[in-house]
Amino acid sequence: MRILVVTNLYPTPKRPSVSPFVKEQVESMRETCPELTIDVRVIEGHRPRKEYLQEMLLLPAVVKRGGYDVVHAHFGLTLISLLFVRTPIVITFHGTDLLVNPTRYISRFLAPTASKVIVVAQRLRERLGYGEVIPCGIRVGDFTLPASCENKTGPSIPGRIRVLFPADPARKVKDYGLFQAVCQELERRGNKVEKVHLVNVDRVRVREVYWNSDIMLLTSLSEGSPTVIKEAIAAKLPFVSVDVGDVKEWEALVEFGVVVSDRNPMTIADNVISLLSRIKQRALLDNSKCVEAMDAAFAAKRIKRIYEELLEARR
Repeated sequence: MRILVVTNLYPTPKRPSVSPFVKEQVESMRETCPELTIDVRVIEGHRPRKEYLQEMLLLPAVVKRGGYDVVHAHFGLTLISLLFVRTPIVITFHGTDLLVNPTRYISRFLAPTASKVIVVAQRLRERLGYGEVIPCGIRVGDFTLPASCENKTGPSIPGRIRVLFPADPARKVKDYGLFQAVCQELERRGNKVEKVHLVNVDRVRVREVYWNSDIMLLTSLSEGSPTVIKEAIAAKLPFVSVDVGDVKEWEALVEFGVVVSDRNPMTIADNVISLLSRIKQRALLDNSKCVEAMDAAFAAKRIKRIYEELLEARR
């Protein structure tokens, strides 16, 4: 089976900071399902009008020449480039494409042109009204606490706390201002806060950032199914998050995460202190209820099944 992935969410030499979750899903599918041949075509989404129109004219020939059985698009706007493609199309919506104006209107309008729809969180399915929920997975084993961290204890409260902001502070949707306000509140209560930022960090070293932090704060204004929550759970890193995306679903499966109902820095700080005060040893935290569901191989097998269903329907 030959698959063409078309996306504007893919790291390139020109845009190395683009979120890697589509790239990692492709790599996982190649490893888990070696019988699939998967090629990737990246649309430079930061120049949407020109690039999407060019791709709209080019892709039908590309798909035909490559003999692709399925085209898998990631992110709603990518469907614009596939309007003239007649091969079965799978679309994965990742969050902002269904939640943020004006993209959400374009996504909802174009979604019926796809043969199969995937959403990465139940909340997105409720917003769209249909779609199979398949969160982007992670390589769980890569984030497992190493032996050197097995005796790592929680910080003393009040005391020195390494607080992780799992994004680039420059991205407005991540609301770095709220993160800073929470850190200031923690310091007002007698703690020494060391801020850690997940930006310009080599992908291989990302896990070390999780291992060496004490807690993660997710303060985003909007999310689909944030990969950072799954990575934190795999690394047994306590987290406090605002109620975005599918975080509440993952939080319900562990005892070292909290989802707060409002965006009040004092409320978030209260929960940080309460959570850290009851954690004695990282290695003893239990993430066993999540491991299979958030593993990239599990997601890969479910997506392959969708491809197979499309081909069977055509026979």
